[in-house]
Amino acid sequence: MTWLISIIMIAGSFFCLLSALGCLRMKDSYARMHVATKAVAFGGALLTLCQIIAAPTTTNLVFGILIIGFFYMTLPLAAHMLGRVLYGRGIQPAKPFVTDESDGRIPRIDKT
Repeated sequence: MTWLISIIMIAGSFFCLLSALGCLRMKDSYARMHVATKAVAFGGALLTLCQIIAAPTTTNLVFGILIIGFFYMTLPLAAHMLGRVLYGRGIQPAKPFVTDESDGRIPRIDKT
């Protein structure tokens, strides 16, 4: 059981480290927010799963499931809202969009 916990903990820490390195390495805000939300959600879920396996009590199981659900419900929503704000502010990505599917549905925000 210790080996399983160690492997899951190393994998979760690896994904969190990848997220941190990706934030440093990516060129624009759109890519940074993508790597920050996706990798942290998976790494955090693995680390929470490690805690559930290490101390298998009912309380840890309930809170672990709630934490993992919170990760996967809030982080994609936060990335979506950040992307809308970036787009609304007129901040351009490093590579231009291939197609712009907003059709004016996202209002532009003044930069005052």
